[in-house]
Amino acid sequence: MPYTVRPMCREDIVQVTAIDREAFPTMWPPMNYQRELENRLAYYIVVVENPTPSPDESPEPESVGLARRVRDWLAPGHDNHHDKIIGFAGFWIMAGESHIISLAVKRECRCRGLGQLLLLALIEEAVKRESETVTLEVRVSNYEAQRMYLKHGFIGKGVRRAYYTDNREDALIMTLDDAASPECCSRVIEARKALSLES
Repeated sequence: MPYTVRPMCREDIVQVTAIDREAFPTMWPPMNYQRELENRLAYYIVVVENPTPSPDESPEPESVGLARRVRDWLAPGHDNHHDKIIGFAGFWIMAGESHIISLAVKRECRCRGLGQLLLLALIEEAVKRESETVTLEVRVSNYEAQRMYLKHGFIGKGVRRAYYTDNREDALIMTLDDAASPECCSRVIEARKALSLES
């Protein structure tokens, strides 16, 4: 797969903030990701583009590859400042419910399934953290995002009137109930497999 999803770290903040400003230019005040990474109730991930080796690049020797894997295992995230981040997402978790705060992909990287990849990774992490429910708000006019959420089991549960401060647009509340059920977990696994085959 040409992309990797991993937890967000401090070195990612500049790139994540730029994607946030592009995706949500009217949101004010902007999210403080430094503070979010210190928030024990918050969890954020990023999707990065895996480097493509040039055709004349010979594969690294097995001993070097093994050394690199051991180093990455012992010191994860040591090289994150070289990653090209193309999307991010995060949730807050309280009382068995994970609430998705944001999910965004760089404009030039959209329509590649990256939003789905981030969403599925969040659902998996929410289940690991013993969430029974995953919720979010989405603009009532954002049909593309709504279709993605519906595809992965979310249903509309209500409307928050004048939720968005820029134009007082309503937000549709969407919920994935029984996120930890075997059926839901199986759907997520199958969807992740399908995405990896498509890339």
